[in-house]
Amino acid sequence: MPETSHERSRAWTGRTRGGYTGNWVFIKVLRFLGLHAAYLLLVPVAFYFVFFAPVALKASVDYLRRRFKCGLPLCLIYSYRHFFCFGQVLLDRFAIAENPGRFKVREQGLSHILDSVSEHKGLVLLSAHAGGWEAAMALLGKSNIPVNVVMFEGEEEKIRRLIDKSAHRGQIRILSVSGSPEDSLAIVETLNRGEVVAMHGDRTVGGRTIKLPFLGAPADFPLWPYAVAAAANAPLIHAFAARTGTYSYRFKAWPAVNPRLERSGTEKDPLRKCALDFVLHLEQFIAEYPFQWFNFYPFWK
Repeated sequence: MPETSHERSRAWTGRTRGGYTGNWVFIKVLRFLGLHAAYLLLVPVAFYFVFFAPVALKASVDYLRRRFKCGLPLCLIYSYRHFFCFGQVLLDRFAIAENPGRFKVREQGLSHILDSVSEHKGLVLLSAHAGGWEAAMALLGKSNIPVNVVMFEGEEEKIRRLIDKSAHRGQIRILSVSGSPEDSLAIVETLNRGEVVAMHGDRTVGGRTIKLPFLGAPADFPLWPYAVAAAANAPLIHAFAARTGTYSYRFKAWPAVNPRLERSGTEKDPLRKCALDFVLHLEQFIAEYPFQWFNFYPFWK
């Protein structure tokens, strides 16, 4: 059955906001004037999103109301901060790629990743659209761990080229996905080679989903990260990197779990348990860093 225009407006497209020119300007300012100058440019941009990006604003307010239990006036102020923090993390992404040594990343649980990698069974590193994953990738790069990052194909090609050109990725490789069944096969093959695959557990792009309580209401979460880990017999680790200040991040990883494909669809489904644990860890992250969860589309449907 074809999607209606209303359904399309509720769906995430995978595209970076701002267009080619906007992203190009920020990258040039960052490169020639520095990170603080680029942050200053975010002041009008964040206001623009509050006044002229109704879908993103509505999603932000919806999330912030659930997180803070606040009224609309305060939520609008919080939304400005939400957009500003998002811009800071995006700029940090490019700054880290240009000069990763400038950033300090405090880590907790990196040993869990190192132990899993040493077993050569592959590893699913599951995070969320929260904080800055590029900081986590820089930390893993220092440990000489190559990572395959799963990225949605909805990005416009010329913007993707700009991002790729500006981010000297080193040991990061991109696995483009479109939501087709072939995506899972490609990821399983990568895991079977003993490689690390980084994925997000808070967006549904095709495949099986599950409704779980999140910030007091049911929301859809994907099951395919756990399913591909189970299919490849690979461990899975939840990890988040939070921005704690200028040139400063905090990285946390939890102990590895081993998803299994058993008793699907029941309350005791192991994949459901894995997803519940992920939601718990995401809520813990949001409790500490409420302005660093960046899903600007209708999440609770």
